[in-house]
Amino acid sequence: MLKVHSYETFATQDGPGIRLVIFLQGCNFKCKYCQNPDAISSEWGTLYTKEEIFSLAEKEKEYFWEKGGVTFSWGNPLFQAKELVDVLKYLKEKKIHTCLDTNGFYLTDEVKECIEYADFLLPDLKQIDSVKHQNLTGVPNEMPLEFIKYIDQKKKKYWIRYVVLPWYTDDEKDLEKVWIFLQGLSSFQRIDLLPYHNLGKSKREKLWREYPLWDKKACTPQEIQRVKEILSKYIAKDCIK
Repeated sequence: MLKVHSYETFATQDGPGIRLVIFLQGCNFKCKYCQNPDAISSEWGTLYTKEEIFSLAEKEKEYFWEKGGVTFSWGNPLFQAKELVDVLKYLKEKKIHTCLDTNGFYLTDEVKECIEYADFLLPDLKQIDSVKHQNLTGVPNEMPLEFIKYIDQKKKKYWIRYVVLPWYTDDEKDLEKVWIFLQGLSSFQRIDLLPYHNLGKSKREKLWREYPLWDKKACTPQEIQRVKEILSKYIAKDCIK
């Protein structure tokens, strides 16, 4: 059974098509901009069986069309890889398209099995520099980069997600390193630029936790455009979203 935080219907930003997004509990990252601090702990959550997950998907199936389906997200859904494998297998049998939105920190046998049964992946690339990644997330980035390389070698379909956080992830030298990394991937389709927002601040305050980026404003369209222009020096514009 999966520990579920919540779910969202008719989502359009969490993989191809219209999707049902299942937000799972559990994450080993401590991102400074985390918008879901209440999803970090694996002790909380409502238990759902694979049949109950399918029941939720079946209600939305007519809106999925050819591209849509179910996305498992928040924290790191692969934190529950052992339980998630059976759910992914079951949904595949029921011909429901599945997607994993993950920070890619784990690459165990159970995670590899999840990757095998998932139809699509949304791996995070939070910072290309390992020291800066550690400062931003609390962990180094070697495993997330290996995760992306692994799914690329497996010829899985995926989009890379990159949060644009001014002064943390928008340095031109770092963005050039992102391009160098992407050059070594054969199945890379596109990189999605996600603007930083401070919606996690209020949640942290409710949990009596300090918000490390309390003085940072939300990323503006102009700042996103600047990053797009830098990346477009190296990457085709239609590969940057």
